Amino acid sequence: MKFLEDVTDKQREAITHIDGPLLIVAGAGSGKTRVITRRIGYLMSEGISPYNILAITFTNKAANEMAERVKKFSSHKGMWVSTFHKMCSRILRKDIELLGYSKDFTIYDTVDQLNRIKSIMADLEIDTAHWKPRSIISSISNAKNKLIDHERFAATASDIYHQMVAKIYKKYDTMLKSGNALDFDDLLIKTVELLKIRPDVLSSYQERFKYILIDEYQDTNFVQYAISRLLAQKYKNICVTGDPDQSIYGWRGADLRNIMDFEKDYPDARVVLLEQNYRSTKNILLAASSVIQKNKYRKQKEIWTENEHGEKIKTIHCENEHSEAEEIAKTIRALRGNGIKYTEIALFYRTNAQSRTLEIALRNAGIPYVIVGGVEFYRRKEIKDILAYIRLCVNPCDDSALERAINTPARGIGTTTVKKIKEWAESRESTLFNAIGIVDAIHEVTGKSAAAIKRFYELIMVLRHMPETSVEKTLKSIIDKTGYIHFLRKSEEKESEDRIANVEELVNAAHEYDANHTDGSLQGFLEEVALISDLDTVEDMAEAVTLMTLHTAKGLEFPVVFISGMEEGLLPHSESRISEEEIEEERRLCYVGITRAMKRLFLTYTKRRMRYGQLIPCVASRFLDEIHADCMDRLDKTENHFSYEYQGKSNSWENDAVEACDVLSESDVFPSGNVRTFLNGEVVRHPVFGIGRVLEMQGSNEKASVKVSFNVGGTKNLMLAYAKLEKVT
Repeated sequence: MKFLEDVTDKQREAITHIDGPLLIVAGAGSGKTRVITRRIGYLMSEGISPYNILAITFTNKAANEMAERVKKFSSHKGMWVSTFHKMCSRILRKDIELLGYSKDFTIYDTVDQLNRIKSIMADLEIDTAHWKPRSIISSISNAKNKLIDHERFAATASDIYHQMVAKIYKKYDTMLKSGNALDFDDLLIKTVELLKIRPDVLSSYQERFKYILIDEYQDTNFVQYAISRLLAQKYKNICVTGDPDQSIYGWRGADLRNIMDFEKDYPDARVVLLEQNYRSTKNILLAASSVIQKNKYRKQKEIWTENEHGEKIKTIHCENEHSEAEEIAKTIRALRGNGIKYTEIALFYRTNAQSRTLEIALRNAGIPYVIVGGVEFYRRKEIKDILAYIRLCVNPCDDSALERAINTPARGIGTTTVKKIKEWAESRESTLFNAIGIVDAIHEVTGKSAAAIKRFYELIMVLRHMPETSVEKTLKSIIDKTGYIHFLRKSEEKESEDRIANVEELVNAAHEYDANHTDGSLQGFLEEVALISDLDTVEDMAEAVTLMTLHTAKGLEFPVVFISGMEEGLLPHSESRISEEEIEEERRLCYVGITRAMKRLFLTYTKRRMRYGQLIPCVASRFLDEIHADCMDRLDKTENHFSYEYQGKSNSWENDAVEACDVLSESDVFPSGNVRTFLNGEVVRHPVFGIGRVLEMQGSNEKASVKVSFNVGGTKNLMLAYAKLEKVT
């Protein structure tokens, strides 16, 4: 049978399992996608209708790839291959009216969400400089992912911050409902709500999706877990694949317990371990295994390969971030000279901020590069402007879209006028669109402003009543009738031509959508745009080196990989060193980065790095210390070969940064001074350890000490009589 050609015994076991729960623990590079797609083909060959199969992935790109692979075996017409969000959107488009919404609801992306939260904070007179909108969005999102609504959130808010978030959460939810809009989290929680309150709807989907496959199960959050359980609870034919060692999204709600406890949820589950790696060399796998084995909370497995040993991993110690970037650029040039293509090279880092010096060095060396996860096409201003008009055509209740479009291009409708209309609409529980339709009734808005608003309202009505042809033709009409290209041409900004090119590319995207969706619509186009991610276009690149964060790199592979910033405070990140659980996630992140490499791996770290405007000493990452010495070659590119260079000895990361800096005397490190106190949570600066956060104060007077978690060197207990700490405001 063609589904079972060229497969191992373990892969065959996973492919041919039909009824009952199945857990596939798939190590990095073990052919997981191949197993999933062949399993789908095998199910259909056994007489199971594609109509009864649901396959869930985490990106549109992965879903499309899976669908294309399945096509090679047989037709899968009627089968859903989708992301969680796209599946939920599809379910809600059919039945959301049962929840009091209309089917033409708008999906808010992260930019829309941020703008609405900022607007709400302004209305509530909450200082956005003191309370960060993105942190508030994160708090609301975390609550939603745990199925905690704004009422329950408010009831448990025990401090000033959470009480403030509760007020914003309530107003935000009210705004979404009145605007007939959902954010990404709502797509999931509204689906759970629908399936719970309507047993008939749940039953219909249980009967349809008798066989469920979920990829990357270790990345599911609680609400995704809830959806999976609801859909699978009748037939229990659920197959999940994933790798606990690659769970790296805990910061955005992913719950490792979902895959770790799968056998508790389904006691009769079959478990298949895929441990053979087809991607990497033996040396790279040895490095990855030696690091990840330090984690305690994991499913034990041993990844192995029949590939060659390959080159040893290069660890390069550099003077500072600039010399690190230059060393990487020089190495890439050498690789290129030896026949390695730029597209075969990837450069990873823990934080986006690290890319700046790397970009400078690559530009100076004439090396083309592309950043994945930068400003995405559909997040650019000119694209968001045009999409706002499309959104109003579909859903005029979308206040966010109306606020964006009402004075773009400029029509003489100022922010003060918009604020007056908003206040009038809110006082009457009306939408902005209804309000501008009867602007004469708003006595605070008169003269030229009122006339401009009437013209805008008439424009939107014309756009809304255009005959439905193709999305491309509608889009062109919107661009023409709004005068947006003319508006860009009048602009004196240097980027105006680029922006015009982007608008033209949006038309191309609409053309492609029409070609791929014979029954497409504006609503469908908006949905596809809203749910797309930057990873969906990773492969659509020119001849260039790929730059991205380690989190973005998951699921990809490259012949040559560089991981920069292998230092305490970066990897593991300074904000992830409070608990062992967070350290284990950072170690999994390091493991993911290492296992992206196929042939060659370079790990770089620095002696000093500029942080918060200060050049401070760095300590090699503990993860470097955990890599088996037999698979590494260490290169020292520092200027003076100071004694604190990483030596590969056990727990070297724990050595004081004081020992690492022989240019400082003991009096420099611990100067005497007046004893002062600090509050828990305050940010402080130490002359050697740099920036840290106070965890605990102990004792008093000359015996007072403070426990501080530093960005470099970890947690330190310091005597305040000797440690010259400064409060950082």
